[in-house]
Amino acid sequence: MTSKSSGSRNFLNRQRILEVAIAFADTHDVEALTMRKLAKELNCGVMSLYNHVANKDELLTDMLDLVVGKVEFPKFEGDWKAAMRASARSANGILLKHHWATAEWGLRMPGPNRTRFMDSILEVLTVGGLTQAIVYRGYHAIIMHIVGFSQQQVGYQKVLGPDFPAIVEGFLSGLGDDYPYLADHVQAHLEDLEECDEFLFVLDLILDGLDTADAD
Repeated sequence: MTSKSSGSRNFLNRQRILEVAIAFADTHDVEALTMRKLAKELNCGVMSLYNHVANKDELLTDMLDLVVGKVEFPKFEGDWKAAMRASARSANGILLKHHWATAEWGLRMPGPNRTRFMDSILEVLTVGGLTQAIVYRGYHAIIMHIVGFSQQQVGYQKVLGPDFPAIVEGFLSGLGDDYPYLADHVQAHLEDLEECDEFLFVLDLILDGLDTADAD
């Protein structure tokens, strides 16, 4: 008869380790993730993890790559802007769901999924007819927007949360009459303005700019 603990160990594999680690990070963030805590979540010994991952650094790299694999990669079907818009929106949604991934992005070398994502962006921009120089610059602009904008959204969610109106009101009261333009801008956050998808608004500015950019 197989015991529960031995059955858990037999089921242990790299994919399951990564999925459980991602779920833990989604709930507690990566700073709280340790190999010991992960082993407890998996109901196995710590040393069993090292049969599948070398260390926490490798674990985080592979976690991020698995998350990137959930993104809808761009595919050129006649309209490069539409392809990039759909993919960027997908990436933004995934990064907001896995809030820790934005901070890890610049710390990790690309894995297989992220490499394919990078290559697919470059392919769409190239097949879309942009010059080599604009493809080079445009790739960086798009990636920085996806990751940077998402990271700022994550930060706002952590800092403001459900107390957003009260926090903004407090900030406004501290401005007094010294910063009227900033006060007007902050006040707009509290008003029922026409809903605007700011992520796509900025992305469209980038894509339209690339379309008309001077490569020199």
